[in-house]
Amino acid sequence: MTQLGNQRPAPESWPAIDTGAAERIFLVGLMGSGKSTVGRALADRLGRSYLDNDALLQQRTGLDAPALAGLGRQALHAQESGQLRALLDTPAPYVAGIAASVADNPDDLARIAAAGRGVYLRASPRTLARRVGRGQGRPWLDGNLLTTLTQMFAARDDSYRRVGHVVDTDGRDPHELARLVSAD
Repeated sequence: MTQLGNQRPAPESWPAIDTGAAERIFLVGLMGSGKSTVGRALADRLGRSYLDNDALLQQRTGLDAPALAGLGRQALHAQESGQLRALLDTPAPYVAGIAASVADNPDDLARIAAAGRGVYLRASPRTLARRVGRGQGRPWLDGNLLTTLTQMFAARDDSYRRVGHVVDTDGRDPHELARLVSAD
């Protein structure tokens, strides 16, 4: 969508995403992009289950977010990738929020594209910083939050775009975003 300055079209004029007969809708984006919030609203709207890759990983491993982060980034991302593969074995239909690290793994991006409809919930680093704050279990955010999120955004934005549809979440209500993605 073309956007001029801070002007936004009214929600009614936002172009809907055709999720068509997609049995699985995968929401990707950086932490704070709205995957859980929009995902739950979208699942409710479609009458589907919402599956959160992070929550499923915690359930499978028995580790909470700080303990998983304590494994180190590489080990955590390997666990998140393994959980995505397990998620793909879950019977459809569902809406799923996928770990942010999926952008670092081209195989995971390909799995998502092959298994259903991918939607990138894109938020600016400033919006992400406002939403995330100093989240527990995220030791890599201990420095300058905005700088760190800006670097993550720059490193992952192009990869997320490859997953499918791109939806700008800045300044938008989660229920309107759910309507947009559901294409009702």
